[in-house]
Formats: sequence, structure tokens, C-alpha cells
Amino acid sequence: MQSNINSFAAYWDRRMLRILLLGVISGFPWVLIGSALTLWLKEYGISRSTIGWAGLIFGVYAINFLWAPLIDRIKIPILTSVVGHRKAWIMSMQLLILLSLIAWSFLSPVDNLALIVSIGLVIAISSASQDITIDALRIEQIGKNESAAMAAGAATAVVGWWSGYKLGGLITLITADWIQVMGLDNYWQITFIIICSIVFLCNIGLFFIPESGTNERIQSQQNDQTNIQSKIGVSGNFGR
Repeated sequence: MQSNINSFAAYWDRRMLRILLLGVISGFPWVLIGSALTLWLKEYGISRSTIGWAGLIFGVYAINFLWAPLIDRIKIPILTSVVGHRKAWIMSMQLLILLSLIAWSFLSPVDNLALIVSIGLVIAISSASQDITIDALRIEQIGKNESAAMAAGAATAVVGWWSGYKLGGLITLITADWIQVMGLDNYWQITFIIICSIVFLCNIGLFFIPESGTNERIQSQQNDQTNIQSKIGVSGNFGR
């Protein structure tokens, strides 16, 4: 009984709010390259087969592990020293998503289909890349020995992801419908500009999430690098 109480008490930890926000940030881009992009292309008369091929951009999520080591080591100039390594990468990817939305707002699927899908690919790559650091930052919010908090954090992250996806989709579709009812033909393009505010607000919230363990991570990376070099007989510094 006491263990169950402790498990539920973990959800009241303020760190769960941070993890919830990270989940929202992770889930929201799926609205853009899934629901919004699909409906946008469909309403402009783009064929189902073409939309299906455009859906292949989701494939980057399956291979983001390939560049995960680079993201863990490469620093974002200036921003890393100001907000931290993890948050610097998340904010940089969020900026790319923001710029992509602005670019979409100037395009028409009839005349710029290839460019629109290419920008969707940029959003997918940015989202898949930020997921790497979002997961790392989420895990670092919880201590290694806090099993109850770790389990609660994993559950909260799932709730956050679906909240970002579903609520983001609801806001996006309601906004597009409202603008269409107003009689504006470019309602999707205007919607993309409006939902930029969601990305902006998420980044404001990101500032309140602490990032720690940077020195320990760098030291661990250096130790691993030294061990690898000793085993393969290579000297030198591969960077961090």
C-alpha cells in the first residue's frame, strides 16, 4: 500500500511538469508533417498517391540514431554556453521548424509541391534531431536511484507527446477552419503563421527547465574515447 502511495506521489513532483512540456515539444511537429501537411495537400487536389509518397519523410525518425553521437558532442556556438548543450540543440531545431512554417506560408501546393515536401522533410529532420536531446534532457531530470520518479517520468512523457500531437492538431485545424469561414483563401498559410506562436511559447517554457550533468557527461565521453583509442591503438582527440 505504501509503495502505491509513493508511486502516485511521484506524479506531483514539479519535475513532471518539465517532462510534460518536453513531451509536448516532441509531439507537436507530428501535427505539421502529418495532419496539417496531408490535409493541406489534399484540399489543393493533390493525388492520394503523391500524398502517400510525401509521407515517407517520417522515415527519418527511424534513423535519427545515426547522428545522435554527433548531436551529443557538437556544440552550438554561443547558445550552448548560455542555455546548456541539450537546450541549445532543442532551441536550434525549434528555430528551423519556425522558419519552415514561415516558408510554408508563402507557398502553394499547386505551384511549389516539391519545395513544400522538401520543407516538410526539414521539419521531420529537425523534429527527429530534437527528440534525441529531448529524451536525454528528460532522463537527466530524474536521479539514477529514483525508480518511482523514473517510471512516472516515462508515463508523463507519453502523456505530453500525445497532448502536443492531439491538442496541437485540434488548435491547428480549428484555426484553419475559422480562417476559412472568414472567407480567406490562403487559410492554411495564415494558420502556419499563427501556430508559430505555439513553437515560440514552448521555447519560453524551455528556459525554465534546468540542465545539469554537463561536466559529468563530458568526462564520461572522454573516458570512453580513451578506452576506445587504447583498444584500437589510435592516439589523438576526436573532439567532444
